[in-house]
Amino acid sequence: MAELEFITSLFTPASDLVVGETGFDYEAVFGRRGNDSLYADSPVANRNQRQNIDILFGDLFDNTPEEYEIILNIQNIQQGGNPLLILERNIPSVGRDRHVLGDTRSSYYLNPGNPLALLTTNLFGTNEFAIIYDFAPAHDTIQLNGKPEDYILLDLNGIRVEGIQQAFFGKGIFSLKQGIPDLVGYIIARPEVQLSLTGDYFEFVGNKPAKKPQQRRVEQLTSPGLELGIGSATDPSGNVYITGWTTGTLQGTSKGLADYWVAKYDRRGNQQFIKQFGTSSSELALDVETDSSGNFYLAGGTQGSLFGPKQSEGQDGWIAKYDPNGNLLWGRQFGDNLTEGFSIGSLALDVDSAGNVYASVLSIKENNRRDIFDFPAQDDSWAIKFDKDGNQQWFTQIKDPNASFPFNITPFFDEAYDISVDKDGNTYLTGWTQGLVKEADPISPTVKYDIWLAKVNPGGQVDWVQQLGSPNQGLDFAWGVDTDSKGNIYTYGWTTGDLVQGSQANTSYDIWLAKFRPDSTLEWVRQFGTPKDDGALLGDLKIDAKDNIYMTGYTNGRLGRRNRGGYDAWTAKFDSAGNSKWVQQFGSAGLDYATGLSINNKTGKVYVTGFTDGPLGNVNTEAVDAWVAELDGRRGRIDRFTGSAKGAIAGSDPITAPLKTPQIVPDERLPGGDNRIDPDRGISDDLGSFNPQRFNSQLARLFDTKNPNAFPGALANSLTDDFSDYFDENNLNVSNTVFG
Repeated sequence: MAELEFITSLFTPASDLVVGETGFDYEAVFGRRGNDSLYADSPVANRNQRQNIDILFGDLFDNTPEEYEIILNIQNIQQGGNPLLILERNIPSVGRDRHVLGDTRSSYYLNPGNPLALLTTNLFGTNEFAIIYDFAPAHDTIQLNGKPEDYILLDLNGIRVEGIQQAFFGKGIFSLKQGIPDLVGYIIARPEVQLSLTGDYFEFVGNKPAKKPQQRRVEQLTSPGLELGIGSATDPSGNVYITGWTTGTLQGTSKGLADYWVAKYDRRGNQQFIKQFGTSSSELALDVETDSSGNFYLAGGTQGSLFGPKQSEGQDGWIAKYDPNGNLLWGRQFGDNLTEGFSIGSLALDVDSAGNVYASVLSIKENNRRDIFDFPAQDDSWAIKFDKDGNQQWFTQIKDPNASFPFNITPFFDEAYDISVDKDGNTYLTGWTQGLVKEADPISPTVKYDIWLAKVNPGGQVDWVQQLGSPNQGLDFAWGVDTDSKGNIYTYGWTTGDLVQGSQANTSYDIWLAKFRPDSTLEWVRQFGTPKDDGALLGDLKIDAKDNIYMTGYTNGRLGRRNRGGYDAWTAKFDSAGNSKWVQQFGSAGLDYATGLSINNKTGKVYVTGFTDGPLGNVNTEAVDAWVAELDGRRGRIDRFTGSAKGAIAGSDPITAPLKTPQIVPDERLPGGDNRIDPDRGISDDLGSFNPQRFNSQLARLFDTKNPNAFPGALANSLTDDFSDYFDENNLNVSNTVFG
């Protein structure tokens, strides 16, 4: 029997839009800490699949040793581990997660073919459904398309699977839209847990007329799939470029499971073109930049042969140059031929005045030093430079040039999320690390996150690395970096360090902004936020010609004057002294995140992109849409950016950011004892090691739809009694809808 292809997708410990991989029959998705929205299915991209089982972990992974124990039990099933240990534990929720099983247009995990298959080869939908592993009714929600009458909720308890001592207990969510019960979700829950389709934890969408757009002056890009706007750039003529990825068809026909796209607008908001690129596999674009001639550059990842033969087992990185009309000039694809990693991606790029291209690269690879860090994989950060013709100049791994063992071999996780080049050709990168200079948060037994900032000189050598962290095991994450006219460096991100505690279900997050002098000395730090959740995901930081600083992110609080509902996007402006100038918050009733931004230094306009699952600028939303907005850089107000109309002003008046006393500190000022790693012993592995390959293989055995002794088969057998009436052609409920 062929090995099942089961993958694991792990997101950040903040409030993420969790989007599953397309084209895989089995996937485990970890939202981790924060208030996550989990879109594991994409009906358009996955429409040809005959098996589609996703296991959704909202919070559970590495927040506590108790959580980690449950994960290790899943991966150790063959050694007697209990994959349902969560039924025996009281694990507190650390976030308010939304499990999306349908959007305003369609239901997810539905039988894709003839409804009669629900009585034969896809018995009651047991070939495609989501398993919600750690649902907390007091905090989490499940989103469904339609109304409660379109579904039934059934107790499915005592289901036995061969080789598993613990029986499955839970609730099945069945769609009735095809006339025969079709399983769309299975909630693992104890028998005493009582759930109802009319409970507040179920959210039904698409059963009311679409709401009017909240921001008519925001351009929203939509298709039948998912669209994410990630990067923004402006050229010398004032044109605006937006890039991201889609599982649908923004332009032309879909090339594969996921494509990357770029849209060009003139300065009045008239769309000049939108182009969609890809292979038969999956591609994504994560950044866009322009040069003095109006050419634009893209960077991202591919699982196919986009600009050459695929190099890596999982994903390759790529960089491409296009002329102003969107014609490809050159593209470069790279993978394990450079990094020896099995999954590589380029998350950011920058271009200097000579047209040289610099990109940050993240490489996931096998960990060959399990004696230091007992984990099967690790990742490294790299910087790469190409000249204007696409010739590689250098490729450099980010490591502290003054580090001692074991940090000189970078055995831990460290990831690069942004890159910036200054006027002298120096490049700066930032991201998060478990330890580039020293161990991050050694007191924490599981999750460890510090910020790092590195300088690479024009010759490609690392000059210095700074590692920063907050006290008391705070999580610190960096998303953006840029330089000003004097060579100072600015970086920003989010932190949980020393903040006002939120509700029981969520520890508060804040935004931080730091300024460094060219010699790496920290000049100041600013921390701002609300008592709620203020963060960034795929966020951006840019500096204008007057050395003003702009950032993007999200909030479910009132960072600006009002919250439109759920999560709103925000853009903030600070001056070079760290004074807040304005914060503009805007959004819809849904989820609205701001990601990439760019600045027109001639007009002072700021262009922001992001994604939404609400009616932000268009009522025709399909799951998740991309958007682009224009802001007045001086005042922070939103201008019209949907055509040639004059710049009418919309949105609330901006306010200044609510600053807090910063607690983030550079490595030379870390609290005493915050460097406890013993090079001879390595990081403690008292909890055991998470092995993604073994974890995947155990879940594959457990949920193989082709094995009658696995959970889907056992579940299908139990349903034949529950739904026995549906096998009778004389049953009126069926004859009117199926047998005709």
